[in-house]
Amino acid sequence: MKIRDYFKHIKEWTLRDRLGRGMLFLLKYYFAFILLSAIYKILFLTFNHGDESFSFVDYADIVTNGIKHDFAIAGYFTAIPTLLTLVKFYKHLPLRIFYKCYNTVIALAASLAFVADMTLYPYWKHKLDAADVIIYIDSPANAIASVTVTHLITLAIVLAVLTFAIYKLLSYICKGEMRGVRVPSKKSVVHRTTGSLTYIIVCGLLFLGIRGGVTESTNNIGTVYYTNHETLNHASVNPIFSFLHTLANLEDFRKEYSFYDEEELNILTRELYSQDIQLSDTLLKNNRPNIVTIILEGMGGILVEDLGGIKGVTPNIDRLSEDGVLFTQCYANSFRTDRGVLCTLSGFPSFPKTSVMKDANKCSKLPSLANSLKRIGYSNTFLYGGDINFTNMKGYLYSSGYEKLISDQDFTREELSTHRWGAGDDITFNKLYEIIMNQGSNPWHITYLTLSSHEPWEVPYNRISNDEVANSFAFTDEMLGRFVEKLKATDKWDNTLIICIADHTVTGYTKGQTERSRNQILFMMLGGAIKEPKRIDRICNQTDFVATILAQMQLPVEEFRFSRNIFSPKYTYPFAYHSYNNGISLIDSTGYSVYDLDGKREMTAPTEGSEERIGTAKAILQSTYNHYFSL
Repeated sequence: MKIRDYFKHIKEWTLRDRLGRGMLFLLKYYFAFILLSAIYKILFLTFNHGDESFSFVDYADIVTNGIKHDFAIAGYFTAIPTLLTLVKFYKHLPLRIFYKCYNTVIALAASLAFVADMTLYPYWKHKLDAADVIIYIDSPANAIASVTVTHLITLAIVLAVLTFAIYKLLSYICKGEMRGVRVPSKKSVVHRTTGSLTYIIVCGLLFLGIRGGVTESTNNIGTVYYTNHETLNHASVNPIFSFLHTLANLEDFRKEYSFYDEEELNILTRELYSQDIQLSDTLLKNNRPNIVTIILEGMGGILVEDLGGIKGVTPNIDRLSEDGVLFTQCYANSFRTDRGVLCTLSGFPSFPKTSVMKDANKCSKLPSLANSLKRIGYSNTFLYGGDINFTNMKGYLYSSGYEKLISDQDFTREELSTHRWGAGDDITFNKLYEIIMNQGSNPWHITYLTLSSHEPWEVPYNRISNDEVANSFAFTDEMLGRFVEKLKATDKWDNTLIICIADHTVTGYTKGQTERSRNQILFMMLGGAIKEPKRIDRICNQTDFVATILAQMQLPVEEFRFSRNIFSPKYTYPFAYHSYNNGISLIDSTGYSVYDLDGKREMTAPTEGSEERIGTAKAILQSTYNHYFSL
């Protein structure tokens, strides 16, 4: 059948036609959930605004920005009716009992989510979370211990009324489908082909709504975040989506990673992390510089000659390090960008099997560099040339204090076509320069995440022709060098601190996790705010970045439980901890040890101190998980 014949046949549909009636039913059913979700969001903000007042525009924003979640939920709930309507197009199905049961279950589930979210939010200050729900299901007595009988009765009545109302709405929409109208036995091939194709297209559209579109990122809780105002972001989140999303990602590794009892764990971790701002060395000319944090995608030490890496890949970094502060023994905490960004900006270690950034409720409770700077008057901007929705990054950034996010939506289609992941580093380094030059006299902080040094290694550059991976890093290095030289020529340079730190290392050059240099990354400070060039040879972690910077600015670091000021006199045990897919490692002055959590065995050859290093790594993993689940 030709396309024009298909659309011609669609024009002939009528509400008397089985196909026309079926499509109208699905549209009504689908948009009923969109409408219910919009009404709920308005009610949520109305009853949870606290002492704040919100405008009509705010109410409109939470509905429009939150609609991606609503599309997903409507898609989930409409999927089965769509398939049944397709079958019914060919064969008579008596669906009265099915729809009565299905609508009852859906109405009860939606009502429970709405009522629970509305009731618990004032106490939890986060959206409906499967982990918290399961905790209270396991201990129902604790769940109702502080609730009066009157309150319980009121909630039960509200739940019953809401369930009945939603059920009646859905049943009214399903009225025609419940009647079980028989399909005429004589239907043209064109009619049946048109019907089948139409329902297949509808199924595809439902899937896109559930997924969140066709971009690299999929729907997550942070997808609907649009401001750094927490209440408005939370109001945008559909509680049913929040529950299902957290349920799908629900894993509690506390039992799996429970190596020590509480007393022994406290002994092992007592001296590992200390939070203070005493300084044995001052790096800055003044303690209130403007700050540019450049997170370099995959820039492992193996690519930097000054760190013992391959010669000739990053000549600009090698040159710039001579005028800055180079940390020669900094190691990444993780192996993925979403984890490395959070380790860097929140000073919180990563986990082997789960990404903290993807857990919107948990990561919003972590401290952050941006929030610490915001308290003393700094503005915070984040720049990335790709899809900032990926792995809930947008949600994390807004909750961690960034007021302005610049990402793929701020670049042209031509600029975005320069790399598979988005706008290439040549474009975004120019954007970074532009943002800096537009800053006013108030202190500012900009974080920039590069992307060109990422698979598929496609860059408009060919200095290292026999190695596409190294060439991609050489391209980023070239763009960094040009940016610094350009900024040096401006009046912004003198009071600017530029921090270059990698999110993780790159695979392919080292032999594996057992190689000591596997997790070594670039950590370098530049700019006119640097007092004098230095090389710092202390072993440190990516997570130590936050406490080290804040201590140099004489700002509090107590809330950063797992970040260390490496210039503190109390920094007496330099070590670096790393986690990968169900494995952990630790490096200190005595050696390097890797432990496989699945096989429960050491992967590196045992050396002096191996048992102590592995014991310390296990203790860090257990204590960070305990802290994470207590948030």
